[in-house]
Amino acid sequence: MTEPRGPSIPFRIDPGTGAAVWSAGATKIQEDLMLLLGTRLGERPMLREYGSNLAALAHEPDDDVTADLLRRQAEEAVIRWETRVVVTGAQVRRSGGTVELALRYVHADAPASGLAIIPLA
Repeated sequence: MTEPRGPSIPFRIDPGTGAAVWSAGATKIQEDLMLLLGTRLGERPMLREYGSNLAALAHEPDDDVTADLLRRQAEEAVIRWETRVVVTGAQVRRSGGTVELALRYVHADAPASGLAIIPLA
């Protein structure tokens, strides 16, 4: 399989060349994961099923049940939409009023792994 390559997310212009900035490899996969988990279900008009339900859990109680829901929602979205990675672990971290999801994964077609930290609140 070829190395993933595409426009950088968030989209930006290189001031030196005036062209769009492109990402490749592990960086591109991580950017795509952040986009997937940051997109609300129904937000994309032409692909309503794309995204995750993480934003809907933002105002739920900060307890173990909500943490488990966050982990499961993220894993399900990645399994459905991001076939280039396999989730190996997900952990909800809480500190000082912030909540973040640490998603560990390995690349399905390369001997590489990654960690995506998604801020939730």
